[in-house]
Amino acid sequence: MNQEETMNLPIRYVSITTVPKEYTPHPVLPENQEVDMGTLLSAISSAKSQVSALSPYLFVLFETEKGGAFWQYLDMAGELSRIHFTSSGSYVNATKVTFPNGAYMYRINQVFLQRK
Repeated sequence: MNQEETMNLPIRYVSITTVPKEYTPHPVLPENQEVDMGTLLSAISSAKSQVSALSPYLFVLFETEKGGAFWQYLDMAGELSRIHFTSSGSYVNATKVTFPNGAYMYRINQVFLQRK
């Protein structure tokens, strides 16, 4: 059975960035000719793409309870209720999940960012 422990951990670094979500490739193929598989694959791999959707992500580097660093990210689309602003220092409320084999991971519950 997995063991879970919830804790507040300080944030070392935070970044908000957009990540492309949907691409529309536009391969250029010779018209009115037979195309062999090599030409087709080359056209697909070198095709220009148009990004049709961007999704904002919050990347968080936080300090674990033993002083190590752990990266986690939140897809901000639909997750804004988990991000809060505070007058105190920035931290995450995270759950450490420890598996029976000793492996562990952190799951972010809430992110608290200090107002500047």
